Amino acid sequence: MIKKHFFHLHLLLTCCLVLLLSSCAKKYNSTDLLGDSIDRENTYIRDYLRSIGRDSGLMFHPSGICYKIILPGNGVDTIRSNSIPSIVYTTKILAGDKLIESSQNLPTSFDNRPIRDHILGWQIGLTLITKGGRIILYIPSSFAYGHLGVPPNIPPNAILESDITLVDFK
Repeated sequence: MIKKHFFHLHLLLTCCLVLLLSSCAKKYNSTDLLGDSIDRENTYIRDYLRSIGRDSGLMFHPSGICYKIILPGNGVDTIRSNSIPSIVYTTKILAGDKLIESSQNLPTSFDNRPIRDHILGWQIGLTLITKGGRIILYIPSSFAYGHLGVPPNIPPNAILESDITLVDFK
C-alpha cells in the first residue's frame, strides 16, 4: 500500500516537473520563423538584382513580395480573388537562366482557373496592376512552392521570378 502511494506521489511530482520545465522553454512562433525566412530571401533578391544591375525600381509589398511594375495597366480594372485571369507569363528560378514555365507569348487562363487557385505570390502580385499591366514578381519560396517545390522543375525553397502581363480577366 505504501509503495502504491509512493508511486503515485512520484508520478505526480514527475508530471509537475515536466509541466514546469516545458512552461519555461522558449516558444518559437511559426510566423516569426516565416518572417525571418522572407527577410533572408528578400535580402538575397535585393543583393542579387543589385549585383546584376537590375535593382532599379524594385518595390517591396508588406507581405514580403518584391516586384517591379513595368506597365501599371488601365488604372481601372482590378483583378479579384474569384477572377479568372488571362495572362502572358514566364517564370524562372531567380539567378537561373532556365525557363521553368511559360505561356509562350500566348494568353492563357489555365483552363479557367481563378486567381485564388494560383500561388500566393501571383494572388498578391496581380492585384498591384490593372488590366493591360505588366509586372515582374520576385517571389519568396513561402509565397510559391515552399519547402516542397515541384520536382523535377522547381526545387524546394526556390525563389521565383515571374514576368506577367495581365491581358484580361473575367
